[in-house]
Amino acid sequence: MVRMKATGTIEVKSWDEKTWDGRPYQEVEGRKLTEAHVQFAYAGDVSGVGNCRYLMSYGDNVAWTTAIEEITTDDGTLVLRHVGAYRTSVEAVIEILDGTGAYAGARGAATIDWAEDGSATYTLEYEV
Repeated sequence: MVRMKATGTIEVKSWDEKTWDGRPYQEVEGRKLTEAHVQFAYAGDVSGVGNCRYLMSYGDNVAWTTAIEEITTDDGTLVLRHVGAYRTSVEAVIEILDGTGAYAGARGAATIDWAEDGSATYTLEYEV
Protein backbone atom coordinates (compact mmCIF):
# COMPACT_ATOMS: atom_id res chain seq x y z
CA MET A 1 0.00 0.00 0.00
CA VAL A 2 1.18 3.48 -0.91
CA ARG A 3 -0.04 6.53 1.03
CA MET A 4 -1.14 9.45 -1.15
CA LYS A 5 -2.20 13.02 -0.44
CA ALA A 6 -3.89 15.30 -2.98
CA THR A 7 -5.05 18.91 -2.63
CA GLY A 8 -6.86 21.39 -4.83
CA THR A 9 -10.09 23.30 -5.35
CA ILE A 10 -13.72 22.46 -6.04
CA GLU A 11 -16.35 24.46 -7.88
CA VAL A 12 -20.07 23.64 -7.95
CA LYS A 13 -21.05 23.40 -11.62
CA SER A 14 -24.73 22.46 -11.15
CA TRP A 15 -27.19 21.75 -8.33
CA ASP A 16 -30.63 20.28 -9.05
CA GLU A 17 -32.56 19.61 -5.83
CA LYS A 18 -36.16 18.42 -5.58
CA THR A 19 -38.40 17.01 -2.89
CA TRP A 20 -39.07 13.28 -3.04
CA ASP A 21 -42.38 13.99 -4.78
CA GLY A 22 -40.61 16.04 -7.48
CA ARG A 23 -41.23 19.64 -6.38
CA PRO A 24 -38.42 22.25 -6.38
CA TYR A 25 -37.11 22.20 -2.80
CA GLN A 26 -37.35 26.01 -2.42
CA GLU A 27 -41.15 25.82 -2.90
CA VAL A 28 -41.66 23.57 0.15
CA GLU A 29 -41.51 25.17 3.61
CA GLY A 30 -40.37 23.43 6.79
CA ARG A 31 -39.52 19.76 7.11
CA LYS A 32 -38.94 17.92 3.86
CA LEU A 33 -36.97 15.11 2.23
CA THR A 34 -35.00 16.00 -0.89
CA GLU A 35 -32.60 14.56 -3.44
CA ALA A 36 -29.95 16.70 -5.13
CA HIS A 37 -28.03 15.85 -8.29
CA VAL A 38 -24.82 17.87 -8.08
CA GLN A 39 -21.85 18.23 -10.41
CA PHE A 40 -18.49 19.50 -9.12
CA ALA A 41 -15.35 20.54 -11.02
CA TYR A 42 -12.14 19.42 -9.29
CA ALA A 43 -8.80 21.13 -10.02
CA GLY A 44 -5.37 20.48 -8.56
CA ASP A 45 -3.70 17.16 -7.78
CA VAL A 46 -6.96 15.39 -8.67
CA SER A 47 -8.63 17.11 -11.64
CA GLY A 48 -11.94 16.00 -13.06
CA VAL A 49 -15.70 15.97 -12.65
CA GLY A 50 -17.54 14.84 -9.53
CA ASN A 51 -21.09 13.56 -9.97
CA CYS A 52 -22.87 13.37 -6.64
CA ARG A 53 -26.30 12.32 -5.36
CA TYR A 54 -27.31 13.82 -2.01
CA LEU A 55 -30.26 12.65 0.07
CA MET A 56 -31.31 15.26 2.61
CA SER A 57 -33.71 15.57 5.50
CA TYR A 58 -34.55 19.14 6.43
CA GLY A 59 -35.51 19.72 10.07
CA ASP A 60 -35.49 22.68 12.43
CA ASN A 61 -32.36 24.70 11.57
CA VAL A 62 -30.53 21.70 10.07
CA ALA A 63 -30.36 19.67 6.88
CA TRP A 64 -29.00 16.15 7.45
CA THR A 65 -27.16 14.80 4.41
CA THR A 66 -25.79 11.59 2.98
CA ALA A 67 -24.31 11.19 -0.48
CA ILE A 68 -22.30 9.05 -2.88
CA GLU A 69 -20.00 10.82 -5.33
CA GLU A 70 -17.89 9.53 -8.22
CA ILE A 71 -14.99 11.71 -9.35
CA THR A 72 -13.96 10.93 -12.93
CA THR A 73 -10.44 11.93 -13.96
CA ASP A 74 -8.14 11.10 -16.88
CA ASP A 75 -6.38 8.62 -14.55
CA GLY A 76 -9.44 6.76 -13.21
CA THR A 77 -12.27 7.28 -10.76
CA LEU A 78 -12.68 7.78 -7.02
CA VAL A 79 -15.85 6.93 -5.08
CA LEU A 80 -16.63 9.01 -1.99
CA ARG A 81 -19.32 8.71 0.70
CA HIS A 82 -20.44 11.94 2.43
CA VAL A 83 -22.34 11.95 5.76
CA GLY A 84 -23.07 15.23 7.48
CA ALA A 85 -25.26 18.21 8.15
CA TYR A 86 -25.72 21.81 7.15
CA ARG A 87 -26.55 24.30 9.87
CA THR A 88 -24.74 27.59 9.31
CA SER A 89 -21.90 25.76 7.55
CA VAL A 90 -21.21 22.33 6.05
CA GLU A 91 -20.18 19.62 8.52
CA ALA A 92 -19.24 16.30 6.95
CA VAL A 93 -17.27 13.11 7.29
CA ILE A 94 -16.14 12.00 3.84
CA GLU A 95 -14.69 8.56 3.15
CA ILE A 96 -12.89 7.40 0.02
CA LEU A 97 -14.43 3.98 -0.60
CA ASP A 98 -12.86 2.74 -3.84
CA GLY A 99 -11.42 3.71 -7.19
CA THR A 100 -10.38 2.55 -10.64
CA GLY A 101 -7.28 3.07 -12.79
CA ALA A 102 -4.57 4.91 -10.85
CA TYR A 103 -6.95 4.96 -7.86
CA ALA A 104 -7.82 1.22 -7.95
CA GLY A 105 -8.72 0.02 -4.46
CA ALA A 106 -8.29 3.49 -2.93
CA ARG A 107 -9.38 3.79 0.71
CA GLY A 108 -9.09 6.85 2.90
CA ALA A 109 -10.61 10.16 3.89
CA ALA A 110 -11.38 13.52 2.34
CA THR A 111 -11.73 16.97 3.85
CA ILE A 112 -13.57 19.75 2.05
CA ASP A 113 -13.49 23.30 3.40
CA TRP A 114 -16.32 25.44 2.01
CA ALA A 115 -16.02 29.23 2.05
CA GLU A 116 -19.03 31.53 2.41
CA ASP A 117 -18.80 32.45 -1.29
CA GLY A 118 -19.32 28.78 -2.28
CA SER A 119 -15.71 28.07 -3.24
CA ALA A 120 -13.94 25.12 -1.64
CA THR A 121 -10.59 23.44 -1.14
CA TYR A 122 -10.09 19.70 -0.75
CA THR A 123 -7.55 17.36 0.78
CA LEU A 124 -7.69 13.66 -0.10
CA GLU A 125 -5.60 11.23 1.97
CA TYR A 126 -5.77 7.63 0.79
CA GLU A 127 -3.91 4.39 0.24
CA VAL A 128 -3.71 2.49 -3.07
